Amino acid sequence: MKKFCHVAIAALLLSGCATMEVRETTRTMERIGHDPQLNIVSKVTAGEALLSTFQYTSKTGYQIYDGRAVSIGGGRVAVIEGDFLYRADVEGKPAYCTERQVFNMLLIGMTKNACFADRNNDGLLDQVMVASDLMWLHEDVNPGIKFGLGVETAPIDRSINSQLLYQGYSNQTLRIAYREYAGDLARPSFAQDLSFEISSFPAEITFRKIRIQVRSAGNQGLEYQILGGY
Repeated sequence: MKKFCHVAIAALLLSGCATMEVRETTRTMERIGHDPQLNIVSKVTAGEALLSTFQYTSKTGYQIYDGRAVSIGGGRVAVIEGDFLYRADVEGKPAYCTERQVFNMLLIGMTKNACFADRNNDGLLDQVMVASDLMWLHEDVNPGIKFGLGVETAPIDRSINSQLLYQGYSNQTLRIAYREYAGDLARPSFAQDLSFEISSFPAEITFRKIRIQVRSAGNQGLEYQILGGY
């Protein structure tokens, strides 16, 4: 059971606590991404990345689709596009509550989370609720605020990202450079130059379990596809 509890500062705030019960929170996972995807024929020119690997977080949950400001309880609830919500029960009824504090009462410097209800189950939040010390304050929202499931991705600070760069093909030798980057550093933290003998195409090469089919290579660029390894 999660509670919104605040010390009484103004006369309108009552003693006690208004309660709510969390049903489903947002989910954040760390993932490893690759570009390009498997079995996609791609083409790059000299100096371009034929493979990029990157780490990122993926956050999934309910999100506000359009921003809105609503007056309630002597203050204001202001949500913006992209705000995440978690499912909860407020006064025994389904609700969607904000992760951040979106209610602001400037006069006394108070901020709180807020909850919304979709009373018609039509994807529109048509009621906003803010907890006082004893009860929930309610205010209709007209027109309703659009919301639904959404995903937000972001790079992980100080993560290790890597690239394979096409360096050229001559004398039956394919040259590729491997680079690792820590976080957002512009210079690589690790570098390795690679060469593969290829006398005819198509040909298959492997680097760190990543299998690459080289379809053609030359001054005009490298045509290839990733067969496996991630």
